[in-house]
Amino acid sequence: MSDTYQDGVRLLARRSLTRHEVVQKLRALGHGDDEVEDAVSRLTAMSAIDDAALARRFIEERSATRGRGHERVLAELRARGVDPLVAASAWSQAVSEGAIDGGAVLARAVRSRLGPAPARAGQARLARVYNALLHEGFEPKEVEEALAPYGFERIDA
Repeated sequence: MSDTYQDGVRLLARRSLTRHEVVQKLRALGHGDDEVEDAVSRLTAMSAIDDAALARRFIEERSATRGRGHERVLAELRARGVDPLVAASAWSQAVSEGAIDGGAVLARAVRSRLGPAPARAGQARLARVYNALLHEGFEPKEVEEALAPYGFERIDA
């Protein structure tokens, strides 16, 4: 077995990596393009590299445990080199199978910042929470609806 393949196995033994990440790390170790491509092809054929499965686990972990929204999670996957269509498909699959509930994730994120509804909060605080939730990748309309019981009113300039 080639040294490149063995290095790939060692990298993947530490943690799951995307195809892009494995390629970059093997190149950084000084392996040539042909050897890297051969090793990555073998690892993919053995399902050691599976961007779709990684994306699914990543989505579930980021959304459920860290309270991230759709846009933020997909952007993080794109940054790791996952094809946008693979990432979007993994998100759709997770939602359709009930692995994640975007509404419940957003509701938890709101409650953690403002407490249980129907509490009232000042508009400045609500604006900060609104912006924080947008940064976490939630859709503006969904955030507005989730903050409405707290007295949020969007003021368009």
